[in-house]
Amino acid sequence: NILEPETAKELFLAIDEDFDTVDYFISNAMIYGRAVVGGYGKYMKLKPRGLNNIYTATVNAFVCCSQQAAKRMEKVGGGSIISLSSTGNLVYTPNYTGHGASKAAVETVVKYAACELGKKGIRVNAVSGGPIDTDALKAFPNYEYVKGEVVKRSPLSRMGDATDLTGACLFLCGEESSWLTGQTIVIDGGTSFQ
Repeated sequence: NILEPETAKELFLAIDEDFDTVDYFISNAMIYGRAVVGGYGKYMKLKPRGLNNIYTATVNAFVCCSQQAAKRMEKVGGGSIISLSSTGNLVYTPNYTGHGASKAAVETVVKYAACELGKKGIRVNAVSGGPIDTDALKAFPNYEYVKGEVVKRSPLSRMGDATDLTGACLFLCGEESSWLTGQTIVIDGGTSFQ
């Protein structure tokens, strides 16, 4: 339960039952629905409960889970930790203050974790996606507007899908990125520079 990040310990104990090692950890936490009421909306309508839930699911869950992953990676001489992020912390996206602020926070956590875990052979990076066509995005009340704007802004004239992020994640898990840590790779179809 990403709203109870302290349960990460139990999650990783269950992983230990099935796997001898943890070589990679990719965090892709995103919540929507009732839990974000007050965290998703116009700035003047934001409420602490919704903002706290978004922060907990995005930042606290990443910290707790990546700590558990790092303990296991250290035993085998290293690994790769990745947090998925969002360009909503770079480009204004209507009603996205809570999510955008939390994604900015998690990108900062990635840098600090990279500095502290590097000596253990653990690399920590983020992959920041532009608007990706997911169920979470489809739940936004302005989904059609967002999709139209993304298609209009992207030089590639399309919205991203989840598979657009997998290549960067595979790269960050492989030896080809062995000297890359503390970074955020932006994959957004060119939408953040227009």
